[in-house]
Amino acid sequence: MSNPETPKNVAEKATRHADIDLSEIALLGVMGTEAAPTALLRLPSGEVAKVAPGTQVGNRTVAAIDAARLALASADGRTTWIAIPGSEDGRG
Repeated sequence: MSNPETPKNVAEKATRHADIDLSEIALLGVMGTEAAPTALLRLPSGEVAKVAPGTQVGNRTVAAIDAARLALASADGRTTWIAIPGSEDGRG
C-alpha cells in the first residue's frame, strides 16, 4: 500500500504561497488544453468553482482563459483580467 500523504519536498515544490483578498474572486489555477481550458476560482463566498469560457460567475461571464489569467466580461462590455496570485502575470 502506498503512503497517502504527499512527501514534504513534493508539497513544497508544488505549493505557491500568495496573499489573496478573500472578499474578491481569486484564480487558483488553470488546466485543460489550449482548445478547452478550464480554471478553478475561489469565490467571495469561499466556494471553489471549476469554470470554462462561457460560464456565468455572478453577473459576469468567463470570456477567456490563458496560461495564468482569466477574463471576466460584464454586461456593459467591460472585461476584467484576474491572474493567479504569485504568478508573473499576477505581479507577485
